[in-house]
Amino acid sequence: MRPVLVSLGFLQFHSYTVMLATAYLMGVLLSVRENCKRADPYPVTPVGGVWVYFGALIGARLYYIIQYEGWREAYRAVLFWEGGLVFYGGLFGGFLAAVLYLRVKRVPILPMADIVMPYVPLSHAIARIGCFLNGCCWGLPTTLPWGVRFPKSLWGAYGQQMEQGLIDAGAAYSLPVHPTQLYCSLGLLVIFFIMRWFYKRKRHDGSVALLYPLLYGALRFVVEIFRGDSARPLWGMTVSQMVALLLILGAAAGFLVLNRNWDRADAPEKTTGEIT
Repeated sequence: MRPVLVSLGFLQFHSYTVMLATAYLMGVLLSVRENCKRADPYPVTPVGGVWVYFGALIGARLYYIIQYEGWREAYRAVLFWEGGLVFYGGLFGGFLAAVLYLRVKRVPILPMADIVMPYVPLSHAIARIGCFLNGCCWGLPTTLPWGVRFPKSLWGAYGQQMEQGLIDAGAAYSLPVHPTQLYCSLGLLVIFFIMRWFYKRKRHDGSVALLYPLLYGALRFVVEIFRGDSARPLWGMTVSQMVALLLILGAAAGFLVLNRNWDRADAPEKTTGEIT
C-alpha cells in the first residue's frame, strides 16, 4: 500500500492518480496509432481522448454519488477534486462522450469501436494497480498464500476489520485479504490479448467491441465474489454483479443482432434464370 507514489517537496503524486493518467494516455495513444495503421485512417486525434476523459470522469463521479449519497447530491459530479469514482459510471460516461465525438467527426462507430476497445482493458488493468497501491477495492479475508495484508489505517481493509472486531486497534497490519485489484488486472490483461488476437482475425465490424462487455462482465462478476468492500443487497449479489450481468446480456443481445445483419450481408443474391 503506497497511496503517495512520489513526494517532491510540497508536491505529492498519488499512486491512483498517476496510474489513472498513465492508463488514459496509453489507451488514447495506442488507439490513435492503431487507427493510423489503416490504409485510410479515420479523422480522429487525441482530442477525442479528451472528450472521453471528461465524459468518463463525470460518469464515474455521478455513479459514485448516486450509489453512496443519493440523487440529491448529483450536482457534485462536476466537483472533480473530491474523491469517489466508480468504474462502471466512467465506462458509460466515456462511451457516450466517444459516440458524440465520432458523430461530430462523422466517423463510423462500429469500425472505430473495434480499434479502440481492445485498449480499454489494457488501460483498466493499469488503473487497477493504482487501486492496489491506494488500498481501495480490497478483498475478503483469506488463508490463501497470496493473501495481502494492508498496513494500519482508518479505512480500507484494516479499518473495516477493526470495526468488525476481527483485529484490535494495536495491530500493525490487517488480516490477509484477497488481492482483488490484482485479480482484476490479471484478468483484464488476458482480455486485452484475446481482443487483440480477435481483432486481427475479425470478419465483421462490431464483433471486437462486443467482446469487451461480454468478457469483462464475466470477469467482474467473479471478482466481486471475493470483494470485501462491496455491500450485497440484491439477492446476495453486489450492485456491480448486477451491472456485470446486464453487460453480459447486452453483449449477447448485440451479437444476436449483428449476426442477423451479417447473415443477410453474407447471403448470396438470388438470381432468376432465363430460358432462351
